[in-house]
Amino acid sequence: MVILFSILAVIFTLAGAGTVLKFGGFSKKVLARALAYAAGVLISAALLDIIPAGFSLNPAALSYGALTALLALFTIENFAAYSSCSEYMEDCEVHSLGAVALVAMGLHSLLDGFNIAVGFAPGTIAGINVALGVILHKFADGVTLVSLLLHAGKTPRQTVKFSLWLAAATPAGALLAAPLLKNLPPGAEAFMLGLSGGSFLYIAMADILPRLHKAYDRLTPVIFPLGFATVLLIRALGD
Repeated sequence: MVILFSILAVIFTLAGAGTVLKFGGFSKKVLARALAYAAGVLISAALLDIIPAGFSLNPAALSYGALTALLALFTIENFAAYSSCSEYMEDCEVHSLGAVALVAMGLHSLLDGFNIAVGFAPGTIAGINVALGVILHKFADGVTLVSLLLHAGKTPRQTVKFSLWLAAATPAGALLAAPLLKNLPPGAEAFMLGLSGGSFLYIAMADILPRLHKAYDRLTPVIFPLGFATVLLIRALGD
């Protein structure tokens, strides 16, 4: 299951990248609505599946894991070009995309793969909800990366190469995390669940939701809770 969803994450990343290369991207309203749904899934999966599972194992370890994720993502995104501008939700000036920024994006994708692997630790239903959240926002990652690379003056061939590298980092993260999850003590598993849940909350609430407030689209407040409903429905079907 972990490998399957990791491959789907690759497909969605490349689909977002390919759409920009072929058609020049999406309207901001379309992206805002897609991201509103993704944010709802991410928050619900974190609060209903990941964090409760970690809390039942070791509350302190869960908390430290979540804090570590928040600090790590904040630090990583300060080195990524797309964190210093408003990305796809408004106009952005990108002067250069250096090696540090690209490595930061790659680390972010590695963490996405880690999240997929860790999400299945509490059970299949939690894993599906976590993987869904990752996959949905990987499409936006592909759109963002290609838009910024083209804006920075990269050729389409260079852009494809970097997109493939970014997409491959997600299954790599899942494969690296999978062996670590075998026979873990409860405290270590809770810490890893905290890393996953904290990263989901950061992505949704620090990256996505602030941009949605700038989209000025009346449908995003309606679409956002549909993400909640999807997670609840998957949980209900799994009971």
